[in-house]
Amino acid sequence: MPRNCALFVWFRILFNCRFYYPVYTILFLDFGLNLSQFALLNVVWAISIVCLDLPLGALADVIGRRRMVIIAASIMVVEMLVFACVPVGGDALSPSKGPWVFYVFLLNRVLSGAAEAFASGADEALAYDSIPQADRASVWPRVMGRLNRWMSAGFIAAALIGAFAYDSARMSWLTGTTLGKTTTLKFPIYLCVLTALGCLFVALTLKEAKHEGPLLAFREKLRTSWRGIRQAAAWIWSTPAALLLLTLGFLLDSIVRLFYTVASNYYRLVGIEEAWFGVISVVGSLMALFTTGWMEWLVKRRGAPFNFALVIGMIAWGLIVLAHPVPGWFGIALLTPIFLSMRFFHFFLSHYLNDLTDSAHRATVLSFKSLSMNLAYGGLTLLFGWQTAFLSGRLGLKNEDPQVFAAALTWWPWWFAGTMVGYVVFRMWRNPATLRG
Repeated sequence: MPRNCALFVWFRILFNCRFYYPVYTILFLDFGLNLSQFALLNVVWAISIVCLDLPLGALADVIGRRRMVIIAASIMVVEMLVFACVPVGGDALSPSKGPWVFYVFLLNRVLSGAAEAFASGADEALAYDSIPQADRASVWPRVMGRLNRWMSAGFIAAALIGAFAYDSARMSWLTGTTLGKTTTLKFPIYLCVLTALGCLFVALTLKEAKHEGPLLAFREKLRTSWRGIRQAAAWIWSTPAALLLLTLGFLLDSIVRLFYTVASNYYRLVGIEEAWFGVISVVGSLMALFTTGWMEWLVKRRGAPFNFALVIGMIAWGLIVLAHPVPGWFGIALLTPIFLSMRFFHFFLSHYLNDLTDSAHRATVLSFKSLSMNLAYGGLTLLFGWQTAFLSGRLGLKNEDPQVFAAALTWWPWWFAGTMVGYVVFRMWRNPATLRG
């Protein structure tokens, strides 16, 4: 396996396995924000990616992917330092301190989105192009398999350590001192500062798979990037298989990512204690680890229609379970398909889209993928924020009330069913006989 591919795996692990993920929603809420503010911050995050993703992906194809990855890692370091500076005081857990918290979180979300945009497409294109062309069909599934296995291990470590570090009672027991929640809620963030520095180190050791772009004037580089965007957009529109893959990314990724975003709030809803949130993440990662072989087998033995139909079924099942919460651990076990669906989906999407795309515009096309998915996620998160605000008024309850969240979940299966009907109509219009895998 080429050295860049191994480093790509490490970069993705350090960039994505964040210690605050098992307590993501409640971390924001415990700083004094409400669900509507939380949703708005995620919209800002998505908008920052949408605004930067495509031009930066095209620029990566011109000036070199390595440079973009290094910038992404550098911004991540700043992002985590800003996150670590969110003000915490005696009243940090009350809404009265919300405005200060909100604006610092706002800056953090913009930086986070910028880091995602700089890395988007560039890291994957850099790794894929380092593989000899004749070997890509066989080597890339192995790279993605290794990525899935190590990402699962990384999420396990991050979930266990992050949830443990967030728990003031357990940290007090570990240190032999009395630590309040206002102290320990930042511990997962401090750990992310360290992984961000590791991510920057890995980025600096990557090698450009080819020359780092022509020595053009900056204005000419922008013109070349813009031409690359137009050419990639025209290719996507004229290639039904690529267009449908991106359409699926637009529709499927957003609803599952929204579930991941609010998962910790759902755990509270069904009566799971905070200390177990990390364990749930670990079990989910272990399931993904043990099913990676299935993903590799499916891309070799089954076509794209079968594989994506499988993912759609997994998501549909999970959304129905969310709409009818079952208390306790059995309710969590029923969510197994939707926990796995994101890994399966991105494994399939990467395999089929990279196989279709030429090297010259690979980072740009991958940026189109990221752009569409983040646009969908931002829009869906905004709708979720509006939905909870509407339901809180309709039910006469506060936005943070668990009943508001539970009522919102009942709408999700219907939304997903509507988007799938829209996809079928769009597919029939484009008549794509090419999506065979």
